[in-house]
Amino acid sequence: MVNSKQKGASFEREVCKQLSLWVSYGKQEDVYWRSSMSGGRSTVAAAKGKRLAAQAGDISCIHPVGRPFADRFLIECKFYRDLGFQGLITGTGHLIDFWNETARQAEKYGRMPLLIAKQNRVPAMACLSNEGAVCLDLERRALLIAQPQDLRIMPLFEFFKYAVRPT
Repeated sequence: MVNSKQKGASFEREVCKQLSLWVSYGKQEDVYWRSSMSGGRSTVAAAKGKRLAAQAGDISCIHPVGRPFADRFLIECKFYRDLGFQGLITGTGHLIDFWNETARQAEKYGRMPLLIAKQNRVPAMACLSNEGAVCLDLERRALLIAQPQDLRIMPLFEFFKYAVRPT
């Protein structure tokens, strides 16, 4: 049986590599890396009245070439057996819960939310707000739109193919 923490950590490492290659036009794999305690360091610091914005979210920037993107987006990663895509209709389920939490955290740090979510046997998906989709010139690329949640969803491979890199 697969350990869910290992599965999530492995997914985060793969997303870091893909984001790094994307933002560096295929030149670097090490622009982004997993945040300390998967974003928990920022949460723990916030409870003590400190603000560690660079550690917010699951992925942090560790190279200057990735800073323009990291300064605009708070990135969360989730790999779940069943995200509950049907919840997009009812406004319930894991995907909606993950999106709402990502959006709250992003707002707290003055960024736009980017949730990269994967379900077993389904390609990874990029989940953005309308503002995020406009920022990356992806507003016409959404495969699914959940209007009440301000959520635009597209396959991650399309995100990498069509998104305009912030400068």
